[in-house]
Amino acid sequence: MAIKRNNILSFIGNGRYHSCILTTFSFDFYFFEMKVMKWLRSCGIRNVNVFIDGHFYSELMQQATGDEMKLATGYSLYPIFEKNIFHPKVWFLFGENEGLLLIGSGNLTNSGNGSNDEIWGAYHFDIKQPQNAPVFYAAWNYISKLSATTKGITSEKTTRWVAEHSQWLMELPKVADFQLLNLPNNEQAAFLYNTEQTTIWQQVKQLTANEKVTEITAVSPYYDTQGKALEEIKNTFPNAQINIVIDENGIVPTELPNDKKYAFYDWKELDLCRNIGAKQQSKLHAKILHFKTNGNKEFCLFGSANITSAGLGISNTANSEVSLFIKSEKGNILDKIGLKLKASSRKTLSKFAVNDKVSIEQAIVKNNRFPIKLLAAEINYATLMLYTDKGFDTSVSVALYDNNNQLLKSQTIQSLKPQHEINFEIEESKLQYVQIQSTDGNKNLSNKIIISNYFTLAKTHPNPKNAELERLCGQLQSGELRNVLDLIHYAIIDESEKEDGTSVINTSKTKLNEKEEKKTADQSQLYDLSGYKPIEPNSQLHENALLLSPSLRVLDALKLAHTQGSELETDIRPDEQEEDISNISGNDESEVQQGKSIPLKLLESDKRKLKNFFKNLYGYFHHDILFKDTRVSDYKLTLTDITKYLIALELIHEFGGKSEKIEDEQQQLFFTYLPVTGDYENNNVKGCCLNIVGDFLRLSKNGFKEYTFDYTRKKFEQLQRDALISTIVCITNIYWKEDERPYLKTLLLNALHYLGWTSTTEIDKNLTVLIKQVKEKAKNLKQATRNLEEQLSYFENQVCKAFIRATKNRENKNFADKADKGQIIYSSIAGVGYCYVVSATKQNEYCLARPGFNWNDQENEYINHFGDKIYRPLPLTKMTIIDL
Repeated sequence: MAIKRNNILSFIGNGRYHSCILTTFSFDFYFFEMKVMKWLRSCGIRNVNVFIDGHFYSELMQQATGDEMKLATGYSLYPIFEKNIFHPKVWFLFGENEGLLLIGSGNLTNSGNGSNDEIWGAYHFDIKQPQNAPVFYAAWNYISKLSATTKGITSEKTTRWVAEHSQWLMELPKVADFQLLNLPNNEQAAFLYNTEQTTIWQQVKQLTANEKVTEITAVSPYYDTQGKALEEIKNTFPNAQINIVIDENGIVPTELPNDKKYAFYDWKELDLCRNIGAKQQSKLHAKILHFKTNGNKEFCLFGSANITSAGLGISNTANSEVSLFIKSEKGNILDKIGLKLKASSRKTLSKFAVNDKVSIEQAIVKNNRFPIKLLAAEINYATLMLYTDKGFDTSVSVALYDNNNQLLKSQTIQSLKPQHEINFEIEESKLQYVQIQSTDGNKNLSNKIIISNYFTLAKTHPNPKNAELERLCGQLQSGELRNVLDLIHYAIIDESEKEDGTSVINTSKTKLNEKEEKKTADQSQLYDLSGYKPIEPNSQLHENALLLSPSLRVLDALKLAHTQGSELETDIRPDEQEEDISNISGNDESEVQQGKSIPLKLLESDKRKLKNFFKNLYGYFHHDILFKDTRVSDYKLTLTDITKYLIALELIHEFGGKSEKIEDEQQQLFFTYLPVTGDYENNNVKGCCLNIVGDFLRLSKNGFKEYTFDYTRKKFEQLQRDALISTIVCITNIYWKEDERPYLKTLLLNALHYLGWTSTTEIDKNLTVLIKQVKEKAKNLKQATRNLEEQLSYFENQVCKAFIRATKNRENKNFADKADKGQIIYSSIAGVGYCYVVSATKQNEYCLARPGFNWNDQENEYINHFGDKIYRPLPLTKMTIIDL
């Protein structure tokens, strides 16, 4: 029988596994990220870990391009350093109630999972069908020993995370090492690997000690040139005929002593090669050692070990290898594989082409041996944590490299600890690689590795509570933007921070029935970072939890969607607006580009999700905080607050003015997600800007919550800067009527003041960069109004200059003692900020207005309130008048 080529990725079922640990010698970033990671993510596997030979990893970094971990992020690549090479090929996938185990010969490269001729063995475990439990125990025993040596977050990801969410691993029946284990169909298998105490070859000899072996077939791409392993096999089984299958693309045992017991076959001339080979010439990479006895009983060793002294462990320098040893009472193993050797295909050893090819493994090991083994580097905002195999008492230099592999900075360390923390002032996004060198920079003391982002990896936790969120985020990363609005539910229920400064996990705001209370509690904590208890607001655990909050995850996903939407063809189609969308209603055929029709019910559902988010956020800012009591709140905005605010702005940028064609019987109608104009309610862009942006800027008057740890502060500063940029873009991308111009002015001025800077020194230092960032953000808008360019120019040339003049006047105490109706003023009294004067009395009592004040139906205006049912004028004796 002949076999067909199969892709091992096809064995992985959708939604069945949450984590995986993959081992490999060589590695191809492009192949892994474009093919394997996309497949794993599409199947719901979030916690992805790769153990790679440390020397090969180091060799890859000598040719680093800066593109590593760019096509797919959120996986761990961890170097394993052995005395010789780390060579096993094991895929272990973990689900809540099941597992998948793949053991074979293919590396994590395009050839290892494509063009090469490889061999794999696959086993499945299910708690309801546990027949393969013994081999899973043996494999987990091996993998967990590797995981126990890891450091940093990879240690958590490959031990605790896996064990907690695949508890069946702890219940597997224990079996002895290197023994034949009973499997279905009356077959047995042993999980074999080289150790310091025993080798694969010693284990094979023990398992076949009482057998009368009559024939042995060796298939391998690499042999010892002198045939050392083959000679050992012959000496161990002197009565056996030995068939040797050779691929001239590999290493031929040219110096093997002549012996009539040896018979040689050319791989490319076998039927198996022709049956499974691709159109192009494929290469043999499978490793098989088959034993036939004088009965029907057969044994077969296959996996990562070549038929070499290092692979089988015959020499003193054995590789780290994993192979399966199968026992079949029925025989016919080679027939099942499809390998048939014909006497007519035999060749003499001298007929094989001799090449000067040598194994690259030893050269890679030799060229990548360093005094210090750098195992992991994790960045946590301004902190870089280095993990090495040991300390180093001599002074060393830590070299940091950017995406172009150019040296950014070197920092001298007097004594390197195995776990060493370094603080720096380099922008996190610029860092890519790290290496330890001599203080003069002339000698590399360690291998170079990629710097991992701690929080990116932490978000891959396999907690089933975050499975749906991660599935949606994974869809966005793959360019599937249809369900982007399903994400915002997770931001609505996020209670990571409360007004009292504590964070309560697994609780809900109101009394619910038992079923609904449990559901809300489960969803409110998605990353399993804490138990059911208040967390001290200044604790590191609390701040770590904040940076892994659902809101931040949703914000990251929405930013990705906004970036990808203009580049990918998706179901959610951006409209290229050529007319002033602020003057259209979104139901005229001429207003929207023709495109794929989406069912009206689905569009209405999306619109409800948008409106629900804006309604909840406005209610939280306006009613729960800003005007909760008769006095204006002194609440300080938190990291979670600013994250939810940024989500609102991203939704406005993504869906404001966006229309879709719909079919209604024979009519063609056009549906708008979020109209640009309308009344001052939160169902259009202008209403959201006036209410949500206005309230957020009003709350900003109290400043922002202060955090203990530097990484949290830096994240908050980054979000605050993003909020300033996005707020300005949102305000300027709206059509403002003439009588609404005071709203435009006060919103922009308050944004600069409360989210920007309050001193001329800081303004001079930052304003030019801000204007550039605002223009860049505006350039990427999907639905830009025709007024945008004009209002951006107004912001740069009029508002910013007026803001600078006003700030100078305040610093110089150049105040006015009165203002007239219609003028824009600034006052710090009662935190009114930048307002415009609605009316003024002779006693210098002013009625002021700005978005962020409460809406007054009688005055039809956002009027300042100070406790009365309507309002009272505010007495002011000095103020700053804005010349705008």
